[in-house]
Amino acid sequence: MKKTLLLLSVLLSFQCFSQMHISANTPIYNGNGDNYDGPPPPPPLIPYFKLNTIINNEFTRELKLVFAYEATDGVDSDFDVKNMDGAYPQDISFWIEDGDYVIQGLSFNLSKKIPLSVKAAVSTKFKFYISENDGFDDRQPIYIYDALDGSYHDIRNTPYQVVVAPGKDRERFKISFINNATLGTNNAVRDIFFISQDNKNQVLNATNPNYEIMKSFGLYDILGRTVISEDNLGTQQNFSFSTSGLSAGIYIAIFKAADGANITQKIIISN
Repeated sequence: MKKTLLLLSVLLSFQCFSQMHISANTPIYNGNGDNYDGPPPPPPLIPYFKLNTIINNEFTRELKLVFAYEATDGVDSDFDVKNMDGAYPQDISFWIEDGDYVIQGLSFNLSKKIPLSVKAAVSTKFKFYISENDGFDDRQPIYIYDALDGSYHDIRNTPYQVVVAPGKDRERFKISFINNATLGTNNAVRDIFFISQDNKNQVLNATNPNYEIMKSFGLYDILGRTVISEDNLGTQQNFSFSTSGLSAGIYIAIFKAADGANITQKIIISN
């Protein structure tokens, strides 16, 4: 009788221990021993970072870029979230298929440039910086590309602040992961193409000794407004544009070559 009670006590203790051990540490399997019936595993980490933009020192717009292999460059209902604050006179969003979004999902590609949509009812100051990062490589630079002057700004290290002219613009700003300005692919064109302002004769001149094909020319004031624009320039050796009707000030001249190179020069007009 004592042996029976002792054996029963041992079996009950072992059963209790086994139940505690299973519930705490061991997955529970069904009768076949091959299907997992326990709690689901944690979801995989989805890398992302947040782009904050301080607008006129009045409010901050937060945009979130999420990286998932199944996401596309178009609208993905599982990831992308529309910007519903259409009444704001000054704002910034991701631009996806003719719509404004505050969250965008993408599959990561180093060569991608992600377009941003900005709007401003009046001349507005935008200040870009990265506010948060989770799972995205800390060594990977994140740039704001400014098409106005072809410049790249690493906003992981230093905020980029710029004044935007009134209107809507979906071409000027993009998020980039490569600084194409430092790659040297178009240095040959830039080194021999010379832009200058002749204030005496009120003319902007450019020399093109190698007859490189130029697609377009644009002259912009410091608010980003286009004051001169011309397309299909061709292969002339010299280009000239009258500046007689322009106010005195600093301007940015941009020639776009056929291979995609932007040749940029700041000029001072003192008519």
